[in-house]
Amino acid sequence: MVYVFEGARNSGKTFLSKEVSKTLFVPRFQFDFGDYFELLNLKSNGSNSAHAFSMGKEFMLMQIARDLKESPDFIHDRGIMTCLAWGLYENRISKIDVIKQVDFAESRGLFDNIHIIYIDGKNPDRSDRNKDSWDFADLGSGEREAFEYVKSVFAAKGIGFTIFKNSFDEKSLSDLNQLISNILK
Repeated sequence: MVYVFEGARNSGKTFLSKEVSKTLFVPRFQFDFGDYFELLNLKSNGSNSAHAFSMGKEFMLMQIARDLKESPDFIHDRGIMTCLAWGLYENRISKIDVIKQVDFAESRGLFDNIHIIYIDGKNPDRSDRNKDSWDFADLGSGEREAFEYVKSVFAAKGIGFTIFKNSFDEKSLSDLNQLISNILK
């Protein structure tokens, strides 16, 4: 099973995925998208190439999860929801494209052996938030609105995902560890 941690920037998904990985001894994977983005000279706004690159990577990972069910469990930080939300947010794709791409993934069973955990929260401590060239997204609501649309498409199509409320405290981490432990059983 692949446990995909999704959510808007500053929701705590990376911190939580790292902590759950350590606590439950589940390997964690985070694609170095920013590095590839720079190396391949991909463009943000309006560039279909950036979206095609990110979706190609995601479809491949989902197909591996579907086809190699005997492979070990692992945590994946950011997946298809992020690709679609950022595609929409940066005008790389339209809302119709989101629906078509979700339909494509669903029709090929690419959600098999994938458990999406959507981390909902907003970190009140912004002291260490100088992360990358997408920091501008932390300032507005556009990214979160794009995620809300993607979540609504998943829900309308019956593609399950778990919403986890992150309160940025020890109880949140404990609750998430318990949630993943229950799924692993």
